[in-house]
Amino acid sequence: MRLLILALLACSLVLATDNGLGRTPAMGYNTWNDFRCNIKDSDIRQAADAIVRQGLNKVGYEYVNMDDCWAAGRDSSGRVYPDAKNFPNGIKAVADYVHSLGLKFGIYTDRGTKTCAGRPGSQGYEKIDAETYASWGVDYLKEDSCYATQDHQQAFEQYGAMRDALNSTGRRIYFSLCGWNTWYSPVGWSLGNSWRIAGDCNRWPDILNAMDQNAPLTDNARPGGWNDPDMLIGSSNQTAAFLTPTQSRTMFSQWAVMAAPLLIGSNIRSLNAWDLETFSNSEVIAVDQDVLGKQGMRVVGGNLSGQNPSLTNVWVKPLSGGAAAIIFFNNAGSNSDITCDATCLSKAGFSSSDTLKVRDLWEHKDLGTIKASSGYTANGVPREGGSVLLKFTKA
Repeated sequence: MRLLILALLACSLVLATDNGLGRTPAMGYNTWNDFRCNIKDSDIRQAADAIVRQGLNKVGYEYVNMDDCWAAGRDSSGRVYPDAKNFPNGIKAVADYVHSLGLKFGIYTDRGTKTCAGRPGSQGYEKIDAETYASWGVDYLKEDSCYATQDHQQAFEQYGAMRDALNSTGRRIYFSLCGWNTWYSPVGWSLGNSWRIAGDCNRWPDILNAMDQNAPLTDNARPGGWNDPDMLIGSSNQTAAFLTPTQSRTMFSQWAVMAAPLLIGSNIRSLNAWDLETFSNSEVIAVDQDVLGKQGMRVVGGNLSGQNPSLTNVWVKPLSGGAAAIIFFNNAGSNSDITCDATCLSKAGFSSSDTLKVRDLWEHKDLGTIKASSGYTANGVPREGGSVLLKFTKA
């Protein structure tokens, strides 16, 4: 009976959830790894300035998303208000500044009674909060799941209440669910534009876990709704979460193949040269933003976390025009040769008779042609989180 109720709920919400947003995965920036709970007006303005100054807006980054710790309380009418010390001019002034740069502004709440940092949550206040956000000019809402029930149906109903409240404002607001669990994925498209499928990514093992959690969810992603494995991590140790340069670049490639939202969670105001090159690679971004809207799938290797993990993986992402992106992923302790054989290439949509052009998306150069029947081997893939990302196109 419970499954029947959920099925009917999902079917009844198909039209209600299509706000026309998220036709490709969202791109932007999130403050959490950069500032944690120490967030103020000038930080958001400087982050927006940095996106434009570094040209990230020109390659698709548009959302400037403020995470937890901005809210201070509710007034007598129930309307949420910001911390007056950190946001003396209110939130609308911040949103207006972001908009003046041609960018979009995002904000954070929680479906429970409190946010993860103990600020006011939206449970029971969905309508007034949505109206407040719309009046401030909010374009993106992340709703977390702290201090909230983990009962699946009740969680769906709570997210559905905010979805409906946002839709009723008449303002198109991208809705990002942050429930940290794979069980959101089958119905996520009926509730929002993206949904978190794993815990926070702070360290390399978290990235491996997110990949493993996302691997079986491929068919649930589509234009308008995406599996979200969490924000991107750079290599700068000036933020709360960072990776090695090699790992950060692999994460970016892997997120693109998984058609994940590309939300930078690093020191946006002063990205180092490596991270700026990583996050602004237009050829890799094109893989993520491909209009076919297919999430990549793991076709070689198994889970990278847990007991007896695989040391290598191959994932393929079908692209428009009959092309495919393929990532050769190496988590072994030494450089490795990794092969996508004819069977592997067939899962990318190629037949054994096809001749394929191969392009390296990080070296930005063509590597010649191959016969699909012979497969392809990426030689010397760097160790401990290294990867090679190639695009295959029929010749």
